Formats: sequence, structure tokens, C-alpha cells
Amino acid sequence: MIDFIEGRLAYKSNKDIVLLCNGIGYSITMSEYEIRSISSDEYMKIFTRLIVREDSLTLYGFLDRDSRMLFDLLTTVSTIGPKVAMGILSNMEIANIVKYIKTSNIEQLTKAPGIGKKTAQRIILELKDKLDGFDFLLAKTEDDFEEYEEDLDKEPAIEALTNLGYNKYEASKALEKVDMSLDISDIIKQALKNLGR
Repeated sequence: MIDFIEGRLAYKSNKDIVLLCNGIGYSITMSEYEIRSISSDEYMKIFTRLIVREDSLTLYGFLDRDSRMLFDLLTTVSTIGPKVAMGILSNMEIANIVKYIKTSNIEQLTKAPGIGKKTAQRIILELKDKLDGFDFLLAKTEDDFEEYEEDLDKEPAIEALTNLGYNKYEASKALEKVDMSLDISDIIKQALKNLGR
């Protein structure tokens, strides 16, 4: 199983990217939501899930393990395959998906392509009790997340961590418990410690 691939972005479209790693270009299907946050020629780590079908091998990619875990959970729901699950992730930030499931918000879930009322009810029924590990995301709404990202772009610490190969989401999580009044070098050291480096 391929857990992740590290490399430099060679190409991106609305639905996939090509990640260049050791002279090999890996075609990776990703959500439009995450692709929009990737910069051209960026060096990154993409967490992956290989889906094997009789007539195809498809590598699905995610900027963090949380997105991949939610993808895995969605594909356990009967009638939801990888493409539909990726469609959901493409149209909603993962904090909102978790929130809609936990609060049984059928109306919002049906805004995702391929999700009708019955499918939304099935998602809620089968996943509501499996999402306890995502509770930390429930405080973020879609609008909050956009403002959150804009604020992060202004942070020198975020820029430093992304230059080291982490994406903005990973960097922001690593900085959540760091005292931002410290010197930048101490902030980075603490963030890298939180990242396990």
C-alpha cells in the first residue's frame, strides 16, 4: 500500500495532479477543493489511497490524513464509490461534511453531486456514530475556514513550514498549540516538534 508520495507538482487540472517523484510522474486524482490550495511547482507530501478495479488502477490523493480517513469512511457507505466520495470532498470542506453528518443536515449534504435525499440519509445513518474522531473540526464552518486560510497566508511561520514541504493545513495544525509571541525560530522549532520532526 502506498501511504504517501513526496514530490514536486508537475501539472494540475480541476480533478487531478501529476506529482514528480524520482523521475516518475504519478497521476493522482484529488478533490477540487484541495487542488485549489496547491501552488504551481510546489513540493509537497500527498497521502494516497490506491483503488483497484477490474479495468483500472486509480490513485486518489489527499493533503492530510483526515481527508483520506473521511474518504475511506464515505466509501464504506453502500452506493457510494470513490468518484462520488471525491465529488463530496470537492464541493465541501471536510469540517462542514462532518458537521452536516453529525447534525443530520440532509439539505446541505444533497448539494453535493450525486447525493440525493435517500443517499444523504444513508450517509448519516451509517457514519454519524463513526465520526467522533473528527469532533475537533466541528467548530469550523466553510466561511470560517476561508477566513482562516486568508489569515494563515499572512503568517511567516506558515510560509516557513510550507517551504519545508508541509502544506498549509498541516502547518496550521502544528501551530495550533504554539505560543505565537515567541521568536520565529522558536515557533518553527515547536511546530516541527508537533509534526514529529
